Amino acid sequence: MSRVVHISALRRRLVLPALVAFAASSAVAIARAQEDTDELAPASDGPVIVPPRLESVPEPEAPEGLEASVEIVVTVVVDEEGRVVEATPESDHLLAERAREIALEARFSPATVDGEPVPTRVQIAVRFEVAPPPVEDAPTGHGETNDARPPVATSPREEPIEVVVTGARFDQDASRSAVRVEVISRRELEEGGIRNAAEALEEAHGVQVNRTFRGMELWIRGLDPEYSLILVDGATLPGRVGGAIDLSRFGVEEIERIEIVRGPSSALYGSEAIGGVVNILTREPRHDFRASAQGTYGSRNTADAVARVEGRLHEKVFLGLNGGFHHEDPFRQEPASVATSGSRRVQGTVGGRLDARFGDHRLSARASYLYLRLEGVEASTVGAVIDRTQLQEQGQISVEHRFDKRARAQLVQRLTYTQYREQTLLDQRGATQLDQLEDHREHLAQYTGIVRIPFSEAHDLTLGVEPMVQTLESPRLPEQGERIRLGVFAQYDGTVWEPTWGRLRLVPALRADVDSQFGSQISPKLAARFDVSDTVVFRASYGRGFRAPSFQQLLLRFENPTVGYIVLGNPDLDAERSHGVDAGFTIEPFDRLTFGATFFRNDLQHMIAVVSAPPDPIYGQIFTYDNLESAWTMGAEADVAVRVIEGLGLKLGYMFVETWDGENDRRLEGRPRHRLTASLRGEIEKAELVFTARAAFLMGRTYYPTTASGEVTRVNPGAIAQIDLRVEKRFGEKLALFFGVENLADAGDAYLMLRPRTFYGGVGTQLTKGGDREESP
Repeated sequence: MSRVVHISALRRRLVLPALVAFAASSAVAIARAQEDTDELAPASDGPVIVPPRLESVPEPEAPEGLEASVEIVVTVVVDEEGRVVEATPESDHLLAERAREIALEARFSPATVDGEPVPTRVQIAVRFEVAPPPVEDAPTGHGETNDARPPVATSPREEPIEVVVTGARFDQDASRSAVRVEVISRRELEEGGIRNAAEALEEAHGVQVNRTFRGMELWIRGLDPEYSLILVDGATLPGRVGGAIDLSRFGVEEIERIEIVRGPSSALYGSEAIGGVVNILTREPRHDFRASAQGTYGSRNTADAVARVEGRLHEKVFLGLNGGFHHEDPFRQEPASVATSGSRRVQGTVGGRLDARFGDHRLSARASYLYLRLEGVEASTVGAVIDRTQLQEQGQISVEHRFDKRARAQLVQRLTYTQYREQTLLDQRGATQLDQLEDHREHLAQYTGIVRIPFSEAHDLTLGVEPMVQTLESPRLPEQGERIRLGVFAQYDGTVWEPTWGRLRLVPALRADVDSQFGSQISPKLAARFDVSDTVVFRASYGRGFRAPSFQQLLLRFENPTVGYIVLGNPDLDAERSHGVDAGFTIEPFDRLTFGATFFRNDLQHMIAVVSAPPDPIYGQIFTYDNLESAWTMGAEADVAVRVIEGLGLKLGYMFVETWDGENDRRLEGRPRHRLTASLRGEIEKAELVFTARAAFLMGRTYYPTTASGEVTRVNPGAIAQIDLRVEKRFGEKLALFFGVENLADAGDAYLMLRPRTFYGGVGTQLTKGGDREESP
């Protein structure tokens, strides 16, 4: 039996730099080996070991769109004849498969022990380096990337290849995505003083976050929250209340980044993805050891404490644990009012993730638990005062398997189970007539299986299947709600025309959903991307979508004999349907400036509305649901990102939205016609100072309140200016102090309730030992 000699990577690390130079449409890749022939010094009476020497390596194929140097460490086994018989990349980077192929073709002089050839395990490093462009004035960018870049103050040489998953359901270079994907990075979350996903999206482009007594809900391009799909690591979430997911449930301590896709996405994701998709990606453990903690305290007893620890358990096994505590006092828009505008909030989270990689396979297991308590006061129209307490709990576990043979196939399998429970207690002061206790429990189990088959560099096919089982137990339902849904989808991505001056890609997709509650639905989509050049890109898409009726709309039975009415569900409801169009462009005239604009329109039919039914002799008026309403939203978006000077960047966004309610023949309520967003980031590197400013301006809102006499009125509130500022002073990599203010202008009104002006300060600390695994950027 032959033995394998292990040569420490610290003593022998062969480096294969691959210099990538872009010249017209060709690329030259040069690989060389580090010369190092010294023998390893033997111990006394020990053997003389000579490590393998690299003799040759093939010229690697240069990747398209590489914007920053990348080094991939590959562990190889060299046999007695100097051939590489096994190669395992120590990275999940997009170029890992290319590095592996290079390593397999390398040839060595074999290692020897006392002059005899022996198999050897050694680490080599394949480095892809970007060379300066051959023409001095040539642009360095490659396509449109502003949506997925790090904050624009980052130096161009520091910008990695940004990878997104939401647009195509697989890891993809954002600069090549057929749909625009906006990314809120981990750095933006930290430097902006963000506490949860809702705050991260408040000043995001093209979306709006509204506060209700149930939490923070998301509107995309003027569409209600029920038309936006919220995911965590690609998995659907239960717990919609009033059609919305409370985004404040997701603390920043577990978020790596947030990806936003605006526009119809039902062809890949199914129900609810009419307006768009928000995918919250959780943090992955990647360091040998890292521990971090942060504490914040501010006005109204706003307190936050988060902590995280992660480390390497084995050569290729990593574990990360995180926890957080959040608290804030209630607030009132009108100080003299007994009713609260914002609830007292106490939230705690714990979670963990285990990652392991074995060759081309990667396994991940994740678990999390959320505890959220909301306390507020309501005042009824008849003068009753009610103390409201809500207790929400969510537990989630998921297991994921990834197989990545990028040149041949990619596979993702994910099994997720989530349980959501909400208990609501209404306690009337001085009486018991309106006292109420409700306990809602929702279970959702989902399997996702997706395979991507590349036929060539320019053509690939994605196939997927998603069965889901969902149940809901609620005192408002006469029986337990049960739903089984099966979705299958396919997407082709191919270059169909490539003249010398451009490239046209078509991306057709089709999804079929079969639901035990409402039947079946087909959702097609066609997207196109035309790259006129590396700096000018046009995109367009048309898609159909749907929203399945909720359990409440299908099965509800809610009785209110005090007021004299009853609300009944309608089991014969059909799904709501939509048609959506997007068309836009992006221009990057030079690496410090990017500009983009998009036109969009969404038409909704068969919208579910509340209708009257013949009265009941006991309960009085009866209301139910039916597919009656229609509506549309239409508008345009524009955005610009500019690096003013080194260390100072600015992003601006503008959205105009026009809407129409076909049932009531008027504009949809609460949608601002004009929304302007801005974010500024500056860094003084020598002083270790970072400052950020985020702002959102809303204008042109319309509401239709009903008076006590039943008359419908029209109200046009004034403009809203929401401004957040933060400055951070760092002391090396281990300590940071920060101060900030949220809602500087103390904006907000009775129709759009914002947290009052809040000053805060805090401290963060971090300890890192050892290295980290290389990741996809």
